[in-house]
Amino acid sequence: MNYANNQKVNYVVFMLIGEAEYWWDGTRRLLEGGRIIITYDVFRTRFLEKYFPNDVRRAKEIEFMQLKQESMTVGEYASKFEELGKYSTFFYHPEERMKCIKFENGLRNELRKAVGILEIAD
Repeated sequence: MNYANNQKVNYVVFMLIGEAEYWWDGTRRLLEGGRIIITYDVFRTRFLEKYFPNDVRRAKEIEFMQLKQESMTVGEYASKFEELGKYSTFFYHPEERMKCIKFENGLRNELRKAVGILEIAD
């Protein structure tokens, strides 16, 4: 969905409850007092700083980069890949092929070989 910047902020803020709602009320007042225009990017940055610190985000990105299928089924591996991928800038690489290569490299050896055979057959 495409929303105007201020509509995004209003929608997200409407969804906040409890402590997050109180946090935003105080943060909004500080931003407005500093004459900072509250765009969605400003909101998102402040929200992530508060509730998803950089060290946690980096740990998730490392977990993604080191992800291997091992004893997981392909479905479980794919789910974990998608879940952890959202924390990695690599996951959002403009070339979709890079994401595919990362996924294939994490597969168990026998599956990775089978995928390689399928690619050669194309």
